Amino acid sequence: MKYSQWFQNQLQTSADGFAWGVEQVPLERQISQPPAKLGEWTVARHVFHLLFYEQTIALPSMRLWLNESCPPVEDLDEDAIWATKQESIENMLIDFRSVRADQISLLPNFSDDIWNITRKAVWGPVTLLWVVSKTYQHTAEHTNDVMRIGLFWDFFQKQSTD
Repeated sequence: MKYSQWFQNQLQTSADGFAWGVEQVPLERQISQPPAKLGEWTVARHVFHLLFYEQTIALPSMRLWLNESCPPVEDLDEDAIWATKQESIENMLIDFRSVRADQISLLPNFSDDIWNITRKAVWGPVTLLWVVSKTYQHTAEHTNDVMRIGLFWDFFQKQSTD
């Protein structure tokens, strides 16, 4: 399998799917606490988290296979940064798409034989295939969470009032 080409398509499609899912949730619900059975995070928090992860962990980790160093993540406090975040969901999605485009632009630089080479990353020793697969999985996870909020808000809200 040609992982570079396959992941170019999958990372683009999954980013588009995530952004589309966010856009399916009415704006007032994007910033409101969803019914309990839909999780603790607002849609806005999911967008911030995915952007934060991709900027600080996923993209720098991919660069390890281009012989760049990964910045330390021990001092990152996502919750503290989120508490002061003033950016709109629309701007966070723009930033998310930009970071994802940066990831996709790196993929042609990876030869077929590099995908299974192990490097020490924030998760421990992993392959590039694992890192990019994790990015794909993580996007799917948060797309699911956001889509559940969009699709089932009324159902779970009604259940909690009955």
